[in-house]
Amino acid sequence: MPSFKPVIITTTAATPEEAEAIGAALLETGLAACVQYENIRSDYVWQGKICRDEETRIVIKTARCHYKAVEKTVLAHHSYDCPQIIMQPVSRGFVPYLRWLKAQVGL
Repeated sequence: MPSFKPVIITTTAATPEEAEAIGAALLETGLAACVQYENIRSDYVWQGKICRDEETRIVIKTARCHYKAVEKTVLAHHSYDCPQIIMQPVSRGFVPYLRWLKAQVGL
């Protein structure tokens, strides 16, 4: 069994519905303990042009060992050609919360 290393993975989606479909798939398969959604505005450069879009940020609480499966799930439900999918390690946290997270992702 892999050791538990908590991480936060962030991505964005074009619509709240797309974000919720990604979140539901992650929760239903046990790849995430919690998924949060935030409405944001993004300015970025795409194909040489500055763009501005309303998006939904998805914050995924999971374990490092699940990254590849989370990435695959996000890509399977995503409409973007090149979505942001970034993993950040969690070096410290409230111990009871981290125990809960560990239990939810099957570790």
